[in-house]
Amino acid sequence: MHIKFFMMACLLVCGSAAMSQDLSSVPGVPQDALIFVDSVQSKKGMEGLDPRNIALIDVVRGSKLKEKYGPEAENGVIFIETLPFANKRYTRMFSDFSADYKAQLAKAGSDSSFVYVVDGALIEANRGQMLAALERKNIDSVVLATPDRAKIFAQQNKTVVVIVSKTN
Repeated sequence: MHIKFFMMACLLVCGSAAMSQDLSSVPGVPQDALIFVDSVQSKKGMEGLDPRNIALIDVVRGSKLKEKYGPEAENGVIFIETLPFANKRYTRMFSDFSADYKAQLAKAGSDSSFVYVVDGALIEANRGQMLAALERKNIDSVVLATPDRAKIFAQQNKTVVVIVSKTN
């Protein structure tokens, strides 16, 4: 069973002090869970992580975890993605959906000048966290907006990436 958390607000409110503590006080987070940061098992838990650099926290529980990760995962696994790691993951995923996106990303060198629209909504705040939450299985299409369509979002001279989910 997966429990997705956008814990940025919680972590930012609690400040960096929360990073030195465990997450067991957060509802739905198992105590003594195995923690992975950017797909690598963390021996220090969340120690040293800047809460402003976290894109996504995914808490997973279930009997199959023990089979996959051993007895340490008996109480669950927490997967944490930092913003840079999440950015690499979702730009690679969007490139798989759209050759035009991949070409524009290669030309620009990064997506820092890109503007993202998901299901008709312009993503302005917490872009990294919002895009990190997108899953491949839920994406229907990724296309670059035409200049006329980019004007609708008041984003002239920017690369506007339109993402449509399967649930839309």
